[in-house]
Amino acid sequence: MADRAIECSQGVVPLSRPGLATGIHFDVPEARYHADQLAADPTLSSSIAKLMLRSPLHAWTAHPRLNPDHEPVEKNVFDIGRAAHRAVLGRGGDYVAIPDDMLASNGAASTKAARDFIGQARADGLTPLKAWEVDQIGAIRDAVTARLAAMNISLDPARSEVTAIGEVDGVMCRARFDNLPDKGGVIYDLKTCEDASADAVIRAVDRYGYDVQAAHYAATLEAATGQRRRMRFVFVEKEPPYEVAVVELHDDPAADSDWMLAARSKASEARRLWAKCLQSGEWPGYPRAVQIIGARGWEQARWEQKMSDRSDRPSAEAIRAAYQAQAPERMK
Repeated sequence: MADRAIECSQGVVPLSRPGLATGIHFDVPEARYHADQLAADPTLSSSIAKLMLRSPLHAWTAHPRLNPDHEPVEKNVFDIGRAAHRAVLGRGGDYVAIPDDMLASNGAASTKAARDFIGQARADGLTPLKAWEVDQIGAIRDAVTARLAAMNISLDPARSEVTAIGEVDGVMCRARFDNLPDKGGVIYDLKTCEDASADAVIRAVDRYGYDVQAAHYAATLEAATGQRRRMRFVFVEKEPPYEVAVVELHDDPAADSDWMLAARSKASEARRLWAKCLQSGEWPGYPRAVQIIGARGWEQARWEQKMSDRSDRPSAEAIRAAYQAQAPERMK
């Protein structure tokens, strides 16, 4: 089955397999994208770029084209996010409710009938959910739709699940955008979460490498189309009141709160390592030596502040002065 078309600087061009040309592509099946059946050589995605920064070995292990024993990871924890994407974006794999009469008396999907239903649903490309989870997805969809409408943001389903292929720094990169509006200079990415408050989002960006994702997506899109766009994350909580936060990472190198300068550097380093490892065929893991690691400055400052707040203990400054005064001459 041929892909419909791509949209690039040369206009709309019809495609046929096996390789996809540089540009943005519509109707690329999700399974084909995640299997990296897109180009002659393996391509670099944002998730693999993040793993490259952990170690090339982790990236090799997770890449479907490099690791001959690679198997897609299916976790129930991903089901709500996958179904929410379908409900909000209007594209992607659909979901189906497990009949209540197949569930055990305690509501668990542990009966043979439920397990068989789940297995068949996944084989058919569907996400199996319990009835109450289907209701949860509907509430998430309604919350996101209402918030975006209040902000005059519209997501066209025809522009959801768009694949981009582009060469950045000599590396073939891929990205799959949750939504790429026809106009507006923005890329949208939907994230389901437990907490969409600003503090929690900051922690999530650091923990899950969303800054690297933003840099990789922007660079891949620019290589594919020549367009420069910024990225917005739409965070929606999975529990009532299903609050929504639309977030951009601060992009101002002159500001202490800038995210993107370091993010672009991280993405660039991931591409450098990727190219080096592809050429050499060597994918090293962690160093084979004892590593001496130091505490972050803020950890030390936080502990010192905690201790200095104790009324029965001298301040951190007083303790340092006392140590200095009692130190041997050679250490002063």
